[in-house]
Amino acid sequence: MPKTIRPRKPPAIKSQTRPENQAVLDTLRAFREEADFLQSELSARLNRSQSYVSSAERGLIRLDALQLADWAEACGSTLTELAQAIEKRWR
Repeated sequence: MPKTIRPRKPPAIKSQTRPENQAVLDTLRAFREEADFLQSELSARLNRSQSYVSSAERGLIRLDALQLADWAEACGSTLTELAQAIEKRWR
């Protein structure tokens, strides 16, 4: 029996290229700036390098939920407030 050829599905859009991702990056930077921190100051609070903060803000690395919570807390906020700010930028 011959093999059935199925049409290919279009490739999934990578989340890094979705416009919503820019809202996440903009919000991370805004939270840092609203806390009046330089990247180096936030990185010290996170016990990370300055390049980590820069890479996160530029989207070169992706933060998981725990890292987002740490970022928000270091900026004097909460994960819930960070998520709400991201969602507000989406709309």
